[in-house]
Amino acid sequence: MIDAILILLGLLGLFIASICDIKTKEIPDWLSFSLIASGISIRIMQAVSAGTWKYLVYTLLIVFAMLVLGNVMYYTKQWGGGDTKLLIALAAVFAVNPYQEYFFLSMLINLVIVSTAYGLAFCIYFAFRYRKKFIKELPIYYKKESSKIKKFILIAVLLLVPVFIIKEVTLIVLLATAAILLSIYPLLTTFIEAVERSAMFREIKVSKLTEGDWITKDIRVKNKLIYSKSAPGIEKFQINLLKKFKIKYVPVKDGIPFVPAFFISAVLTLIFGNLLLVIYQLI
Repeated sequence: MIDAILILLGLLGLFIASICDIKTKEIPDWLSFSLIASGISIRIMQAVSAGTWKYLVYTLLIVFAMLVLGNVMYYTKQWGGGDTKLLIALAAVFAVNPYQEYFFLSMLINLVIVSTAYGLAFCIYFAFRYRKKFIKELPIYYKKESSKIKKFILIAVLLLVPVFIIKEVTLIVLLATAAILLSIYPLLTTFIEAVERSAMFREIKVSKLTEGDWITKDIRVKNKLIYSKSAPGIEKFQINLLKKFKIKYVPVKDGIPFVPAFFISAVLTLIFGNLLLVIYQLI
């Protein structure tokens, strides 16, 4: 019963967070903190009533691990602070699931698969929507990355050489898959960079800035550094300083609403389990 409540609580929280992310590109702190508090509190009550602490300890360990992972993703600018808090919240409610062994690990694996497809779909949409800018940017980035593309294609070709010698079908499939992925990877990253430059870089009013927005240049006032472009995101006090010094516009890099990928991953995990295993079985 406790696990069913936590699953429903987690799905409801993800659904609300997805709507907020799509509408405002923000995830309310109260939502993430409520999920964290609820998940840990329920595990404490379970430990006290059942006399077993293993689920609580396991939950706390997973929460700590996601705290580390989330901060790595945040400080490397892979996602925002709201996504980090939400990941910790999901660890609090989904760390233990008696219905599926290694549920949370499966959900993380599925998140990688889903977020890749999800992000690529957004890039294709942006490339079409901003096609005039994109068509101008793509040759620039292709020329810039041409040497890297050639290196990856060369490695891919070398990987295919053993295919003509070995007879093990599984190994041939693995080598061919690796070669294809290596060939696609630099082309895909070039495509994404061109999309980002053509669709995700813009100037906005300081009054519309929110905590965590990524500003793409250093902001100085009277030789005083207000914001460094190397920072993972702008903070509230920095926004207030920009307003105080009457700076009207700043260049920012937009992200995509990423929380729906969390929600889709959780639902798919509940229905199918680990997608990698499902794909392997189909093959």
